[in-house]
Amino acid sequence: MLKIQKQTIAAYYELVLNKHMRNLIRLVEALEKGCPRATHDIELNLKNRQAAIDNYHYGPANPLAPGDYWNKAADRWAVPEKIVKTMMCGNCAAFDASNSMRKCIESGIQGDETHADAAATINLSDLGYCNFLHFKCAGTRTCAAWVVGGPITEKDRGKKVM
Repeated sequence: MLKIQKQTIAAYYELVLNKHMRNLIRLVEALEKGCPRATHDIELNLKNRQAAIDNYHYGPANPLAPGDYWNKAADRWAVPEKIVKTMMCGNCAAFDASNSMRKCIESGIQGDETHADAAATINLSDLGYCNFLHFKCAGTRTCAAWVVGGPITEKDRGKKVM
C-alpha cells in the first residue's frame, strides 16, 4: 500500500512539475516574440487587473449591466455621464488592439489547449492590452488612466517618440 502511495505522489509531482515547466517554456517563448508577460501569465494578468480595479476604477464589472458605474465615473471625472460613456478602453491611447498584440493574447489564451478558441474570446470581449496598467483589457470598459487618441493599431507600433 505504501509503495502505491509513493508512486501516486511521485506521479502527481511529475505532472505538476511538467505543467509548470511547459508554462515557463511558453512564457519564455512569448517574451522572445515580444509579448508582454501578462498576456501569457494568467496570475500576473489577474493581479494587474485587480490593481486596475482597486486603484483606477477599471469597470464596469459587467458592461451589459453597469449599475451606477457610469454615474460614479462621471462624478470622478466631473463631466456628464454622456461624456464619460465615450471614454472607453477601446478608444484609449494605451489600448493596444494591434494584430501583433492580439496574436500575443491569442497564444496566451490558447496555451497547450488544441480545442480552445482564443480568437472567439478576443473578438467577443474586444480584448486588447493596456500599456499603462499591464493587463488584458476589454474595450467596452474604462478606467481613470484613460487618455484620448486610441486604440493602438499595427501602424502605430514601433514608431519613435517625436
